Amino acid sequence: MVRKRKIDKVRASRDGHEFHEAWTARKATQLLWPDTDLTAIAVEGPSPEDQAGASAATVEVADLTFYYGRRPKFEDAARTTFAQFKYSIADQNKDFRASHANKTVRKFGETYRSFKRKYGAEAVENKLDFQLVTNQPISDSLLKAIESTATGANPTGDVKEQAKQFKAASGLSGKPLAAFARKLKSLDAPGACRKRRTSLPVCSLTGLPRAIRLPPPGLGNFGS
Repeated sequence: MVRKRKIDKVRASRDGHEFHEAWTARKATQLLWPDTDLTAIAVEGPSPEDQAGASAATVEVADLTFYYGRRPKFEDAARTTFAQFKYSIADQNKDFRASHANKTVRKFGETYRSFKRKYGAEAVENKLDFQLVTNQPISDSLLKAIESTATGANPTGDVKEQAKQFKAASGLSGKPLAAFARKLKSLDAPGACRKRRTSLPVCSLTGLPRAIRLPPPGLGNFGS
């Protein structure tokens, strides 16, 4: 009988927060790049202007919201990305599959529909996308399932099953489902490589402000 490794829940929670904070800090360095179009990062929800009247699903799913362009407001921004983090100690070396993404995809789907109602299909098509960041390696079947959903292909086997679960979670079908699938721009965290299977280096950063704004020009490029 194989005994399951006991997980320290306190450590798991702490490591999850540090993963989130480290990834946020690394992304925030882009605000210092002189040629960046990233103008603001809202933490734990959309910007205050967008949060007014936002659905509960949108507020809950947006661990970070990235605003590109003029202002941290969907109507004025050139592009807005909602990102959610999924961190696991127990499953860090196991493939991340549709079942792991179920709640996130459901809330992304609800956000997609609510933004279409509020801002119109054209604005959502041109300016809204989603990102799921995880320390787990992404299942090839899930990646292919999302791609086939976006392109209208007919998958088979495990890819077909992953596509079925993705569709059910999204609450969408037909052309809206395909358009939604095309908006999942990235699912891998930097370092959560399927070949290396390594996690993102973590560091501690506390007291992040509600919205990190673009600094004055001339501070140089601190990115790597």
